[in-house]
Amino acid sequence: MQSLFAVVGAHKIAATVAAAALVVGAGVVHEAVSGPVTATVTKVVDGDTIDVRYDGETRRVRLLNVDTPESVDPAKPVECLAPEATQYLKSRLPIGIEVRLEHDEEKYDRYDRELAAVFLGDDLVNADIAREGFGVALVVEPNKRFYPPVRQAQDAARGAGRGLHASDVACTVPAQVAALEQTAADTVAEQPVAPAELTAFDSHSGELVAALTAARALGVLLDGDSRIFPLLPLTGSELTVLQRRVQDVRLDLNAAVTANDSARTAEQQRQEEEARRAAEEAARQAAEEAARQAAEEAARQAAEQEAARKSAEDAAAAAARARSQSSGSSSRTSSSAPRTAAPSQTSGSSGPSGYTGCRSYAPGGKSWTPMPCPGS
Repeated sequence: MQSLFAVVGAHKIAATVAAAALVVGAGVVHEAVSGPVTATVTKVVDGDTIDVRYDGETRRVRLLNVDTPESVDPAKPVECLAPEATQYLKSRLPIGIEVRLEHDEEKYDRYDRELAAVFLGDDLVNADIAREGFGVALVVEPNKRFYPPVRQAQDAARGAGRGLHASDVACTVPAQVAALEQTAADTVAEQPVAPAELTAFDSHSGELVAALTAARALGVLLDGDSRIFPLLPLTGSELTVLQRRVQDVRLDLNAAVTANDSARTAEQQRQEEEARRAAEEAARQAAEEAARQAAEEAARQAAEQEAARKSAEDAAAAAARARSQSSGSSSRTSSSAPRTAAPSQTSGSSGPSGYTGCRSYAPGGKSWTPMPCPGS
């Protein structure tokens, strides 16, 4: 009986040891890891995940207490600086290099990845990623052993404005806010100044609306989940400041839209008034031109009438002169006839008795009539 108990006890001890040597992660049985492990890097998957080989097996390792932007999830777009984070890790952990793995309380995640801190000598690679601004410190309970050095490295990156904390890397949230501010300022400064075409005000309105649309979209982004990228790198106060800056931009743009609309209305009224005055001036000039042409026509007709009158007068005068000349010629012809002595009354003349002046004789000379003497 004692030997039977001894056998049973031995089996219980063996079973307990075997159970202690196994952990279950995502339904897969894993060998327990105790203490540091030396492994060889076989692949860099992304900015915070690698494949290593030790104990004759290749294992996928998720670096503890650091999170980098997503680059390999087919359901998500590549996030800001994700390719750069992956490239940095590849440069730090080239294939074939040996690393030391250290673990925390929970050694596998729900994706069956081994959770570990990765060391190159005394350098904690997890922290190096955050120091370059390619990752953010985080805690997934119960693993927080390596969080302090990673958080310290992240604070250094934030203070230096590196990577995800930079305002001059186009895809980061701080850079997007800075770019929006610059775009809005430049757009507002392009306000057309009268006099200008109405199309200039319409084009400016379109630019302002486009900037407002971008500001609204960025505002929606900043109101998103701060526990994930792209807001994850930001502290609460940083996020509040950025939200306020975007709101200020929206206020400025809305004011600019109102000012542009008012300026367009004023310019349209000015142009309409200018057109009205131009039309009045054109009408006045047309009336003056019509009056001038009418006056010229009246003057022309008067001149024609005067010319006709003068021509008639000249013709009448010419006719009178012609008649006068004809009469004078006839007188000269008569006066050129030889004078004869007046016959006596006994000559049988028919003229008055006792007349002694000049006479005009009828053909044949048998009768005569008195006539004025030439030169009398």
